[in-house]
Amino acid sequence: MKTEIKETYRTKHLPFSELLLERVRKQSELGVPEIYPGFDGTDADSGLSTDGYLKNDVFQKETDLLRRRPFLAGFQDTLSKPGDCVSTNFMDRNWILLRDEKNDLRAFANTCLHRGTRLISGEDTKSIRKIVCPYHSWTYATDGELLTSGCEAGNKKLREIPLMETAGMVFAGETNEILDLIEPVRREWDEYKLDSYVPFTVLKEEGEYNWKVGVEIFLETYHIATLHKNSVAPVVEKNASVFDPIGEHARILIPNRSYKAAEIPSRKDLIITYFIFPSTILVLFRDHFGLIQFQPISAERTRCLRAVLIPEKPKTDRMVRFWEGNRDFFFRTTSEDLALAPEIHAGVRQSERIYPSSWEPGIFHFHRSLGNAE
Repeated sequence: MKTEIKETYRTKHLPFSELLLERVRKQSELGVPEIYPGFDGTDADSGLSTDGYLKNDVFQKETDLLRRRPFLAGFQDTLSKPGDCVSTNFMDRNWILLRDEKNDLRAFANTCLHRGTRLISGEDTKSIRKIVCPYHSWTYATDGELLTSGCEAGNKKLREIPLMETAGMVFAGETNEILDLIEPVRREWDEYKLDSYVPFTVLKEEGEYNWKVGVEIFLETYHIATLHKNSVAPVVEKNASVFDPIGEHARILIPNRSYKAAEIPSRKDLIITYFIFPSTILVLFRDHFGLIQFQPISAERTRCLRAVLIPEKPKTDRMVRFWEGNRDFFFRTTSEDLALAPEIHAGVRQSERIYPSSWEPGIFHFHRSLGNAE
């Protein structure tokens, strides 16, 4: 189907060095993942202890780490007008996202200063003029200031955390320094002109597996020819990929079958996956992208968000059908991955160690980053 996608949404330039693109070309010819030049073979020999997937003390340390990293809080398009407001969760924390009277996007702890009551319930977008507590009607302006008078309160403003708006998404962090951790990746996203993007479909689900099991599935391509033989495998060059770290984050470049013949590769010749440490995956296609975020509930249960974002809201039925096809492809492929996560976790329960291979450098990079994180 020919589409009406504007050419400006299909930036041909790739923000990668010639050396990196040549590494991808080599792997496209070999049809296998690259063994990263910095890979230490002793990692594969020693493997990974399964305690890291099962023990509650490890889980508690990891949830503390997740609170010290940016998290996906929502989408810009759902909060487009002053007064738009939504409640959002990340692990055990609940936040109010709203656009204030000055059209600034803000995030507040979703708890009344008075007795701690949740102020905004539900995940649907609401339109409000003020925030009113359902318990005693304590009232707040959209900038978080307490408006209720005639009573003493130790604090006069809701606790606020900083936000970053990028590529149609809203990331939150406890401090600006935490948000700065994704700046190297955000600058690269700017090259693709993604800021107008809007969510087409968002899915949320829970499963019986450790959150790291979910993340690791998307850090390697060794499984593509086997697990995705009827979905993405016909599009790409077997299991070929290049894993390229960006600090604790990374990009994974997967060549499509058109890559080898392209004199100057462009977005249509690659699937570009970004790993935003520690639990978010962005998969960039030619003119849209998919998003996956894992939120741990317990050591053995995880919440997963999946979304497809497109350049603009579809204006015709034809465009709706076009994006439905792209959405279905992404969800079908990632459902194949996620269906395996509980099976992997069940096997991990019965093992003392597992042994990722040298064709899965992303898994070792992930665990090194977890070990080195502050």
